[in-house]
Amino acid sequence: MATNFANLPVIWGREQHQPIANGSNFLSKNQESLNSILNEFGPFPPYSLVVGQCVDGLPFMLSLDNPRSGAILVVGENETRKKQILSTMSSSACRINHPTVVSWSLISSTPHQYTELVNSPHCRAITSPQDRAAGELIVDLASTVEQRRFGRERGGTHVVMIDDFGSITPLLSDYRVYLNFKSLISNGPGCGIWPLVSSRPDEAYTEQGKLLRTFGTYIFEKIGSERGSNSFPREPLNLPQNIQPNFNAIVGGRLIPISSLFA
Repeated sequence: MATNFANLPVIWGREQHQPIANGSNFLSKNQESLNSILNEFGPFPPYSLVVGQCVDGLPFMLSLDNPRSGAILVVGENETRKKQILSTMSSSACRINHPTVVSWSLISSTPHQYTELVNSPHCRAITSPQDRAAGELIVDLASTVEQRRFGRERGGTHVVMIDDFGSITPLLSDYRVYLNFKSLISNGPGCGIWPLVSSRPDEAYTEQGKLLRTFGTYIFEKIGSERGSNSFPREPLNLPQNIQPNFNAIVGGRLIPISSLFA
């Protein structure tokens, strides 16, 4: 079976070849595409979010009430494409779910690029990775996970989105933050607290980047490069054509085409 750099099974999608002339325009067009999908195929089940679009036009979904997917990592070298995927997932979750059902926190140096999330009542906290508050947010969410594990706290599903793993590595030098982030990855989805993180491929090989190899689901925005082409398989798996998403690859976890939800 084909494997990626973390030796996990890979499901391939088709590669996107259209050029990116302007990053903000690309994100704007992505929102237009998302609007079209939500209008055409809604209403959607609670706890759903859109990851991408299948080749037959159906949305490819992730269910936040099914912890089998595990913590989610968006891997790629192109920052605009990674932000596109993060923006799609966060925006769709906000539109599909009431704030009491799904809420978000954002750790990003560029929160203005996530307008749909920042301006939404679903957003509980926004902080810069350079701010000490980002580390405290990770610790607080990990504490919530522990309380839920032992039945001492209830609440809705919460997603903590971290735009760029490399930006929080200084925070992880604090061993308390490191341990709590590790706990979030391992136990968070099972308790309704979902880490959604973007990273570059080479960060998985750093000392702190070992955490990235423990994520349950990987979504790749780009396949291969001169630096890492040997890390990725060249041939797609034999999947039904209609469930091959229009981003490059999904690894591990359990991502569900919307057609399966309504079958």
